[in-house]
Amino acid sequence: MLSSLLAKFKEKKPEDVEKTKMTEKSSSAEMFLKTAETRQFVQEWSRKKDKSGARLYTKRGVTSLLHVLHASPALDTDKKVLKKADSLLKELKGADGLQGFLRGLKAKTEGIMKGAKIKAKKAA
Repeated sequence: MLSSLLAKFKEKKPEDVEKTKMTEKSSSAEMFLKTAETRQFVQEWSRKKDKSGARLYTKRGVTSLLHVLHASPALDTDKKVLKKADSLLKELKGADGLQGFLRGLKAKTEGIMKGAKIKAKKAA
């Protein structure tokens, strides 16, 4: 019986082990920050630069954000923590698309108001 259990563990590929780790929450924030996916996430976001060439985020800042998000009980897997951190960093950077949408909406309403004023002047 023990040999059959060992055989099942040997059959698992390393990729399967990584997938199961991301579907569970690490026992501590320190263990979470040491995973390969988290280190890659921190590297990726700390290298992003704005139009002038200045770094947007520091490694320390991204790591601190991940540490705080990991403590949230609502985020019950490591994958959800990384996904939430990604969306928050995009919002902070302004890359989530909301600002562009709101600018366009504002332009449309201002255009409607201008059109209404012109029609009111012509009617008077």
